[in-house]
This record gives sequence, C-alpha cells and structure tokens, in this order.
Amino acid sequence: MAIDDARAVIDALAEPETLLVFGVLAVRTSRAGVSASDQVRSTPYVTPFGLMRATSLSRDVVEAAAARLKRAGLLEVLVDDERGYESWRVSEAALAAATTESVGVGSRTGRG
Repeated sequence: MAIDDARAVIDALAEPETLLVFGVLAVRTSRAGVSASDQVRSTPYVTPFGLMRATSLSRDVVEAAAARLKRAGLLEVLVDDERGYESWRVSEAALAAATTESVGVGSRTGRG
C-alpha cells in the first residue's frame, strides 16, 4: 500500500500520541538494520497490549492513534477475530514510497 496523501501522513504524525505509537511500531517492526539471515523471518505485528506497555497510553488512545496511522496508509493490519483486536506493523512499502517521492524535495535543483 502506498501513501496516497502526504498531508494525511503529516497530520497523523503531528499528534504526539500518534507519533509515539508510530515510533514504537517502527522500532519493533522495521527491518532496517536487520541482517540478511534474519530477514527471512516474518516481520512481527504488535498488539495494542504491547503498545500500551511500551507507551503507558490507554487502549483507547493506542487504538485511536493506530486508526489515524491506518487512514494515512502507514500501517499493515492483522485482525484476530478470535480475540477481538487488531495487531499492527509499519508498512515498509508505504515508507519506501514516501522516501522515493520525497527525493528532491527542498533541493536546490528546483525539482519536487
């Protein structure tokens, strides 16, 4: 999933709780800096309970932050119907697209 609206990303990350949740998810689920042998394993999803422990935020706040990040296209979601909650991880494809699209922004060449 690519990021369709850069303003939605900026708006979501401008909220302190959402930025905190995104940061924890990025640290826990990013493959950046992972050795090639470890990359064959799947990237983990983080539950709302893991985020609550890591951030000291309530479940309502964590889920609201995740909803904003999902709307912005920054999260992949795994639904656990049996337990009744979602788990999340950062969308590496969305981050790669954002990085690619931002190349040249603010450069002196006048591009972007």
